[in-house]
Amino acid sequence: MSHKHNSFLMVALLAAISFFGVTAEAATGNVIFTVDTDSAVLAPGEEASVIVRALVKPGERIDRKRVPLAVALVIDKSGSMASDRKMENAKLGAIEALHVLGKEDIATVVVYDSGASVLVKARSTSSVGAFEKAISPLRPSGTTALYDGVQLAAKELRPYVKKGYAPRIILLSDGQANVGPSSARELARFGRQLSGEEMTITTIGLGLDYNEDLMTALAAESGGNSYFAKDAEMLPEIFVRDMDDAVTLTARRVRITLECDGVVSPVRILGRDGDVSGRKASAMIDNLYGSEKYALFEVKVPAQKNTGALSAGVVKLEYVDPDSGRTLVEKLPLKLTLSRNEKEIARGKNSSVLTQAEIAKNAEIREEVIRLADQGRTAEASQVLRERKIELQSIAPSVGAAAPVMEAEAVYFDSLADSIETSGTMSNEARKESMNKAYIQKTQQNESKDQD
Repeated sequence: MSHKHNSFLMVALLAAISFFGVTAEAATGNVIFTVDTDSAVLAPGEEASVIVRALVKPGERIDRKRVPLAVALVIDKSGSMASDRKMENAKLGAIEALHVLGKEDIATVVVYDSGASVLVKARSTSSVGAFEKAISPLRPSGTTALYDGVQLAAKELRPYVKKGYAPRIILLSDGQANVGPSSARELARFGRQLSGEEMTITTIGLGLDYNEDLMTALAAESGGNSYFAKDAEMLPEIFVRDMDDAVTLTARRVRITLECDGVVSPVRILGRDGDVSGRKASAMIDNLYGSEKYALFEVKVPAQKNTGALSAGVVKLEYVDPDSGRTLVEKLPLKLTLSRNEKEIARGKNSSVLTQAEIAKNAEIREEVIRLADQGRTAEASQVLRERKIELQSIAPSVGAAAPVMEAEAVYFDSLADSIETSGTMSNEARKESMNKAYIQKTQQNESKDQD
């Protein structure tokens, strides 16, 4: 793909304006920013809840030279990796991931069992031979010093951060961290620390024995991806997919802020973590790679007497351009229309925004079910799933081409409710699947083929 290099010199503001509402779009640097809603036209005399979508995606740029990557592969080689060809597939995945990198990138390989060590010092990936030679003889043994492995990887990458490289740690584990800091809270704190140093951590949990709370927290706090590999055969594809993601880095520290005007007020942020205070709501998207990401805000519009245009607020995008290191800012208006014409109201519906809002709600349902099941409240968990199944079935006809997605989610929730009711618990595998799917849905992470 071709790209344009003068990232921050040209700012083009485009507006696609219909009679019934406004979709505002801006191209700033290498990012296209769009603001729209699930309901652009509202009926006067009725209070309304509106979903606002702030979407960012890569733009076309000519001759853009991407930021070089500094990658640390952190591989679990504890004793449990000896079974089911876990070690062999981990080695294969790591080597294939290195082939995705270019000669301008550098990589290091860290391994851990009862302790951690640097298998390959940070060096250019122009030749993968040296990496293959070091990785191929790896044999599993010992316990799981996960924290030490990540800490050592961060130490290897720090000098390259100062040289302008984009750092990324890919952590693989198939077990519980049992040497050094091992709680989800401790690892989340570590993830936040590394995020402050520009380090993104991808976590890959393999099998059914790893700690999904810990691994997800570490990825989330650093703004990274998280994968659940049910079996070792999934590892090569996951490693490569994550490297494909990394080489398309488009923007860092992406933040969206909604500032409401007049009678409109923010209610909550769907799916993502964020802050709602007064008339503002703010959500972090973190890193933008080769595909779109978005934040969803629910706002309340009190009943209005008059028809016509309604200025509802401003949506602000802030991000760091990885090429220049500069922080770029773009603002777009949020506008709604009030009309008594039912056909205009119907035509103002946006099924794409509605679908994404429902997917975000599904992520929240998954997290709620995990919480209830962990507390032993399985009857309540099952009821939540059944109720959501009915909602999804009623929503499906209104989302057009996305109806099969809603129907598939309804079937899954119904099946999970059956499983919980039959066994009286949420299985280990179902918990991992639900937590990982919720994370993917909230962050709009690209899934591996086996997770699609």
